[in-house]
This record gives sequence, C-alpha cells and structure tokens, in this order.
Amino acid sequence: MTGRVRIERRGGRWHVVKQMAAGATEGAWVSLGGCREHWVAVRLWLSLIGKGSDR
Repeated sequence: MTGRVRIERRGGRWHVVKQMAAGATEGAWVSLGGCREHWVAVRLWLSLIGKGSDR
C-alpha cells in the first residue's frame, strides 16, 4: 500500500486525510475535505479503503 487514509476531527468537522508522499518518515498528509456529520466521513473513508488508498 503506497498511501494511508485516516479520519481526524479538526475545528468541529471530520476530515478524511490521505498520506500522499511515500518514502519520507511521515510524508505529506492532505485533507480530502471536512464533513459536519461523522457518518459522511466514515462512508468516504470506507470507500477509499475499499478501492485501495493508493488511488
């Protein structure tokens, strides 16, 4: 797996973030957007996990 995906809570919103750069110790994490409802973020996260997070 070249990238990882996780869910974070920032400023009252749920953010799905993806690690874009591989090879570095931490890499660059990019937010795919903020959702007010946690279930929307979970659905997005599950879709990315199901397709493979390298896409």
